[in-house]
Amino acid sequence: MKRDGNFYGTQIMIIAICVMMVFTVVTVTASEWPQFQKDEVNTGVCNDKILGRSVSWNVMTHTNTYMAAGVNVVPVVANNNVYVLDCEGYIWSFDAVTGNENGNCSYNSNADFQLSTPAYGDDKIFFAMSRGDEKGSVFAVNANDVSDEIWNVTVDSTQQINVPITYDSYDSGKIYFGTWNGTWSTTEGCGRYYCLNAVNGNEIWNYTTSTEGNGYYWAGACIIGDYIVFGDDLGNITCLNKNTGALVDVKNIKDEVSNAKQIRSSVSCNATYHNATCGRVYFTDGNYTSSSIHSGRLWAYDINTSTGTLTYAWNREIDFSRSTPVVYKNRVYVGCGDFRVAGKLYCIYESDGTVDWSFTVPTLSSACKPGVTASPVLSIDGDATYIYFTVNSVNGRLYCINESGSELWYYEPPESDPSGEYISQGAAIYKNTAGEMRVFFGNDAGKLYALDEGMCGDVDGDGFVTGFDSYLVYTRDLEISQWAADVDCDGFITGFDSYLVYTRNLNCCDD
Repeated sequence: MKRDGNFYGTQIMIIAICVMMVFTVVTVTASEWPQFQKDEVNTGVCNDKILGRSVSWNVMTHTNTYMAAGVNVVPVVANNNVYVLDCEGYIWSFDAVTGNENGNCSYNSNADFQLSTPAYGDDKIFFAMSRGDEKGSVFAVNANDVSDEIWNVTVDSTQQINVPITYDSYDSGKIYFGTWNGTWSTTEGCGRYYCLNAVNGNEIWNYTTSTEGNGYYWAGACIIGDYIVFGDDLGNITCLNKNTGALVDVKNIKDEVSNAKQIRSSVSCNATYHNATCGRVYFTDGNYTSSSIHSGRLWAYDINTSTGTLTYAWNREIDFSRSTPVVYKNRVYVGCGDFRVAGKLYCIYESDGTVDWSFTVPTLSSACKPGVTASPVLSIDGDATYIYFTVNSVNGRLYCINESGSELWYYEPPESDPSGEYISQGAAIYKNTAGEMRVFFGNDAGKLYALDEGMCGDVDGDGFVTGFDSYLVYTRDLEISQWAADVDCDGFITGFDSYLVYTRNLNCCDD
């Protein structure tokens, strides 16, 4: 930011120095993303301006034979490093700014997908296995050297762990997760929710409904005071004492809507929605039967934060959803759809579930069903809100829209095999003390992408706008940044954009 002015006298100089000191204090705060949706309440909000418009770097991890499973977890960011678990059970660490690899290590074999998002805490990375020889196992490794295993424990080799690991930063001795078993269309057996000692992996407690056909799939927990809240495949929303595992309260959403479906989102919390002792929790349900039969809802339950008692508040029909809601300034942001169902991103009033607006993801072809399986994340800059979410389709993209539901930009990876573009999980956002910002996501091709703020017209990301950038726009090179190429901000990349790059007449969206 540039300022003009003349400074006279010692007093003005002192004021100027004080102002500089204030700005220095403000800039030293880093914004990291140490677990799914940032923290144990699944906030999904970063109070900092973070722009992810052009590729800063990307790296290859692993994918399966059909390029249908690669990185199906949300990256986590801590201590200026970004971590991902890939489909083969490798845990990776990269420098968040440069993309330089810090290390990787395999902790599984005969695996073909992993769905449990890791968590960082107390200089450890915690992660769990969905498939492979280590199915049902949880690991803790040194965050500074991922090949240094601290402990591992198998809780149940017959059960998958498809749930994000929740690390309780208020009580740093514990991690939480659930298990599941079944097929594409059915849930089998009886899953359990676990609390482990984060220091040594010892089990502290486990909980089950003892009901056949129940389990926990993507059903991550929210920690609110002394309580842990999570959903399950039978439609139960359960509150336990987080320290003992004792049942505090349970409600079933089918008591409110008889045809309600599975809860396969994590729960997000607004601990003080009503007052200091009465908050609210949010989650989604949904099921897909056929192309013409699919449904789902966003749910709100009040929670007494002193007793853990749950009380139904409202629901809003959206569509088939696996998306974890994000709450900010009396609005709830949530997605719906998947690769079979075209999706939307909703903004809904927190008070009563009334829809404020919805953004319909563009359908680019008959083969493209751009569902929003992922959970949105919000970057806040004063009154401006940047809402990031990914779509799980043959044209997988990272979108950014604003607080009014208008599209700002998108990035679509250039994977050669269409199946590789699917993005089942969402993004993580990050800014370091130097002001360098990144938006991270992974896809089925096994790629981890890091996007930065970019430069209008610099479509190859080399830091300069040159004639070669104009040529890349003209030839529609697949590797280009779509935001940087659309220099007239009309939503299309054309020969006229190439001309504007060549003449340096640049006016990219939100630049």
